[in-house]
Amino acid sequence: MAGRRFGQLGMTRGATLALLIAVAGIGAVSPAHAYTYTNPNYGTSATFPARAFPQIDPPSPDGEGQVWRSDDGAELVVYAIENGEWRTPRDLVAWRRGLDKVTYQRTGGNWVVVSGYLADGRIFYERYIFRGRLTHSVSVRYPEALRGRYDGLLKSITESLKGPSR
Repeated sequence: MAGRRFGQLGMTRGATLALLIAVAGIGAVSPAHAYTYTNPNYGTSATFPARAFPQIDPPSPDGEGQVWRSDDGAELVVYAIENGEWRTPRDLVAWRRGLDKVTYQRTGGNWVVVSGYLADGRIFYERYIFRGRLTHSVSVRYPEALRGRYDGLLKSITESLKGPSR
């Protein structure tokens, strides 16, 4: 979703992004302020900029995961669930298409990336990894008007997703 034309003028991706953020005045977060959440029940973990999602909801009653929110309407969800409605990445994509408008999908042997629009109009970008009978997930959801602020965070957040097999 985010533009990925970096490296011109010999700058690294990180240096280019930092320069763009400084010039645009976007309140992004440096990697030094990253927070890694690890679910105590399932071992699912993901790393994200803590200042981008400063409000934390109470843990889910069933211990599946955690939700963080921003002041501007974005949210980040990290969780794991027992494989139920889906057994394969393709099953998960079909299930996800039944819920919302999917505009992008990519699958591998044990993973899925899916993105699109929720019923309320917000953008969602999710990554799932299949480990044994568990599916681990990280989901970032935000209003379309905030695309410029959150699209640049998606890759590092979703690629940080890890989880053990059960």
